[in-house]
Amino acid sequence: MSADFEIPSTQQALCLRAAGLDQLTLERMPVAQPKDDEILVRIDAVGICASDVKLAIQGNTHARIRGLDLSAQPIIPGHEVSLTVVKAGRARTKDYQPGQRYAVQANIVYKGQEMCYGYRLPGAMQQFQCIGSPVIDTNSLLPVDPKLGYAQAALAEPWACVYYSYYRHRAEHQVLRGGTVWYVGAGPLGLMHIEKGIADGAKKIVVSELSQTRLDKVRQNLGPLAEKAGAELILVNTAKDPLDKYLSKAEADDIVILCPVAKVVEQAIPFLAFEGYLNVFAGFPSRDKSNIILNLNDMHYGGWTLVASSGSPIEALAQTLADSATGKIDPNNAVACVGGLNAAKEALQAVHDGTYPGRIVIYPQLDMPLTDTTKLITQGRWSNQAEQKLLESAASK
Repeated sequence: MSADFEIPSTQQALCLRAAGLDQLTLERMPVAQPKDDEILVRIDAVGICASDVKLAIQGNTHARIRGLDLSAQPIIPGHEVSLTVVKAGRARTKDYQPGQRYAVQANIVYKGQEMCYGYRLPGAMQQFQCIGSPVIDTNSLLPVDPKLGYAQAALAEPWACVYYSYYRHRAEHQVLRGGTVWYVGAGPLGLMHIEKGIADGAKKIVVSELSQTRLDKVRQNLGPLAEKAGAELILVNTAKDPLDKYLSKAEADDIVILCPVAKVVEQAIPFLAFEGYLNVFAGFPSRDKSNIILNLNDMHYGGWTLVASSGSPIEALAQTLADSATGKIDPNNAVACVGGLNAAKEALQAVHDGTYPGRIVIYPQLDMPLTDTTKLITQGRWSNQAEQKLLESAASK
């Protein structure tokens, strides 16, 4: 991007003015000029998260925006973002130049107040935005390596949550190298966990799911990685096949829970090996639906460790960006659907309904319907080349 980039006078933004997915509206508004302590950025890609859906459904009863008058102060959601600097205010020109790319650490505390990006602070479901002190002065902008694609940079945020879930999971922050790991569930974030397990060097990887479509996505996108790493990848549709056909009791060195069903967790525990780890990554719908029966004597003599986490610190985001740049992980592997900002409301509904077996990425500068990646590229495995082709095709119209 050159310094003489022509900044449009208006833009589109997805606004929430009342609780409910049906209350989201795509609105046209002016593109603001940055104040002295702000930078104007272009939003290049935004990932759609289940947290965005929860925010839209709950509205101003959501814990992070409770009490806001949405009719007077609408929320612009979106916290998984890849952005590019367009223009810097007078006090920011030394540190920010047009063309620099960043991701955002969403969990922001500014002057003692929680001001999360995409919640109290306007988020990424818009084409341009001015970013000021709450984000900049808390060092919540992380530089993005130029060779990373826009989707890769945007999806570094959910990948950071995956990384953080292993910070207390073994001293090496990973599943056991050379061991057996069982992933209970294979949704969009499950794809990331499984890819990390392959990179961590697990020898036997068991993935259980009720959805064959999700299992097919795992095989399609991660099967070649597992084969290259010499790992045995076993995909079990538990609607058709019993798990114990492929995994014995006390065999799994690591179990990662990606399915928010308490009974499933309870049934998984006997499969933990001696000194095994149970990583509860899934967020459960409510406290009264999160209870399990756990035999503490079995835990004591089994030497088990149970860990859980929520969100991620900025260090985890920095690590995922670094590992993406070196090729250790590829966030593109989680992408199943893309679209323009005009399709963002539909994308939130699709996440709520579990329509796609992977992540949805919105390109706010494009006007296009939600499109399954299998319609755009052979086998549907998203890549930087596919992204570039899509953007170049849109620019030529």
